[in-house]
Amino acid sequence: MSAISFTAARTAALGVVMTIAAGTAHAATQPPAIQPEAKPNIVADYTIYIGGFMAAEGSIDATLEQGAYLVRSNLGVAGMPARLYNARWDMTSEGNLAGEKLVPTRFAFRSDEKGKVKEREITYDASGTPTPVFDPPEEDLIDILPFERRNALDPVSALLLPVADNGNPCNRRIPVFDGKRRYDLHLEYERDDQVTTRDNGYSGNAVVCSVRVMPRTGMKRGSFTTMLQQRENTRIWLAALDGEDIYIPVRIQVRTPIGAAVMDVVKLRHETPSADEKIDTAMK
Repeated sequence: MSAISFTAARTAALGVVMTIAAGTAHAATQPPAIQPEAKPNIVADYTIYIGGFMAAEGSIDATLEQGAYLVRSNLGVAGMPARLYNARWDMTSEGNLAGEKLVPTRFAFRSDEKGKVKEREITYDASGTPTPVFDPPEEDLIDILPFERRNALDPVSALLLPVADNGNPCNRRIPVFDGKRRYDLHLEYERDDQVTTRDNGYSGNAVVCSVRVMPRTGMKRGSFTTMLQQRENTRIWLAALDGEDIYIPVRIQVRTPIGAAVMDVVKLRHETPSADEKIDTAMK
């Protein structure tokens, strides 16, 4: 796989993999502060394979505390592509868990692609309208009006914390704004399933949702975008955390022009914060 083809696959496939799964959002309120050094309740390591070859690996950790959340994600090129293309992406999201809704208040993104560093921060006002700031400034950005951005989730909130909606994490429309693009994710219930992910990272019950990506503003139209709008091309496997009304993705599969892109959880640790002595479990 050449550096050019991997870059195209990463932009299209990884971008979708990292934004599928979430609950709907509403107007932001100030959450209790979570200190950056707070011990995570959830830690997940994962790999991404494209066309049968490892393309990236990373981890996600989340701290859930008194109705607030802090989620950190990192992703780096791995396997054969790493010999041709050196890149890493780090993201952080903070916000509220308000009943069955996620309310992001801040999102930060940093990319380092072949030594070229870019940073992005999104903050949310009291109405739930996100405002992005880029360093260095981005040129030729498409103007996405406030009413289009309002009540949209950031990519990290969308990735790790889909909150159950009356016990069903599917059958919902998810608005997403990543600072450049505004699109909707349409999740539809497909089936209940038993799944074992790569390296036995998770083995157990999961709910399978089909996903359609519907462009709104700022998303280039093309053959791959058209593929993502079709119901059968993207699926997500969601598993419930024991003792909490939260589902997390344990597998995401996206059909791409160069083969399937598959994100699998390869190690999962969930510690119950309410226990006197926290218990480490692999959810198996």
